[in-house]
Amino acid sequence: MRNHTRANEAAGKLQRASIEVEVHGRWDALALAEALIPYHSFLVHHEGQRWIVHARVPGCHDESLEDALRTLEDWRTEHGSSGNSCWVGGEPYRLGVAERT
Repeated sequence: MRNHTRANEAAGKLQRASIEVEVHGRWDALALAEALIPYHSFLVHHEGQRWIVHARVPGCHDESLEDALRTLEDWRTEHGSSGNSCWVGGEPYRLGVAERT
């Protein structure tokens, strides 16, 4: 999957997009929701330690999908999180495998 290309295509096609990230652990979910505040973030708690962090693009100040994905990648790197399920506009998106240029 070529995430970087797909993100650019999605950014060009979608003026609005939803982002959902499955997070294990309350504190990681809160940290991600805080990082995504400009994107109207909110949390949904499922069973046990399973949380879904939701966000919307454009952000409060017209932040783009590319900006939101960069925020997600920064959070993943900072928290050492791997294996988080992520969806952008209802399509699966693999964190940590974006093509670098």
